[in-house]
Amino acid sequence: MPVKGLADSKRRLTSYLGDKKKLLVEALLQDVLSSIIRTQTFDTVLVISPDENVEALARMQGVEFLEQTSFGLNRAIEQANRLAQKENVRSMMSVLADIPLAEPRDFAEIFQMQSANRRVVLTPSLKGGTNVKLDVPPGVVKPSYGRWSFYRHLRQAQLAELETVSVSNPRTSLDIDTIDDLVELRRRDPQARTNSAKVVRQIDPLITQARVL
Repeated sequence: MPVKGLADSKRRLTSYLGDKKKLLVEALLQDVLSSIIRTQTFDTVLVISPDENVEALARMQGVEFLEQTSFGLNRAIEQANRLAQKENVRSMMSVLADIPLAEPRDFAEIFQMQSANRRVVLTPSLKGGTNVKLDVPPGVVKPSYGRWSFYRHLRQAQLAELETVSVSNPRTSLDIDTIDDLVELRRRDPQARTNSAKVVRQIDPLITQARVL
């Protein structure tokens, strides 16, 4: 799981949420990590980030941490891929830290789609990004995150003639980037079962004001 850092993540929300944005980023990380851990499927769960504050949060959750040595999401995944290849890991799942509604069963379903052959499993976001990517083996598809990354990853896989699977559901497809995403999270989790929805309740006046503006 790559994480930019508590201050650098979700910059599009900074002007609306101010200091409260940090609470949201922490809650998103906690929700996704909790679901991954409860999957009880992975041999290793690792967070990669240049931020020592993220390291502290990862350690509190009992997962491993890797200090990112270069800049950007794609470089973070490439660094994790190199580590996985060095350790002869059979497969690696890259999960973005902003899909709070994802449940353990979602990650288990993707993990079970592994194959003895070279394969990639992709989970698109509602905006055309890639929220989850399972590479068999690690790095079989070069990370190309950014706008419309799902289609870039899919095209790479097709050109390489890889076994390719796309998996999507309402939980894993919702990633949090904008005020409208927060409103959608509030709608889908009205009882605030997730940490992220609890934070949304706290900052509801800021969200309402942002939508008016």
